[in-house]
Amino acid sequence: MRHAEASWGGPDVGDLQRPLTEKGRRQAQAQGLILRELGVERIICSPAARAVETAEGTGLKLDVSSEGTLYNSSAQRIRTQLAKIPEYVNSVLVVAHSPGVAELARYLADQRSDAAALALIRYTYPPATLTALEFDSLWPDLHAARLFLAKIP
Repeated sequence: MRHAEASWGGPDVGDLQRPLTEKGRRQAQAQGLILRELGVERIICSPAARAVETAEGTGLKLDVSSEGTLYNSSAQRIRTQLAKIPEYVNSVLVVAHSPGVAELARYLADQRSDAAALALIRYTYPPATLTALEFDSLWPDLHAARLFLAKIP
């Protein structure tokens, strides 16, 4: 998931401290309704305030693990972080930034993916975009997955 809409914060606010807008808080809450149905077991996110607020704003009753390597990270760096997930964890929410999180979803989506979901994120991945993928391997072996959901608020 890409973090929800963030404020520019002003000249005295650094990029890491930029908060969500009111619209961003509503986006996170709306995506949380979908995430609850997906059975998310763990949340990892960028340490940027907008990412942490998005993760917390989903309303999932889970601890949010802030990972410094997810700040403005590449798709490969996100995959590296996912490879550290224990095998007993089946579902993870990653809240990060574009273009990394968008590139990862597009890269992992294989031929089994839902065509409509893939078309939705092919050229755009606006704030609070949520994608859901499933795969049959362990986290370190994640190289392809079936994209079955894409939701742009």
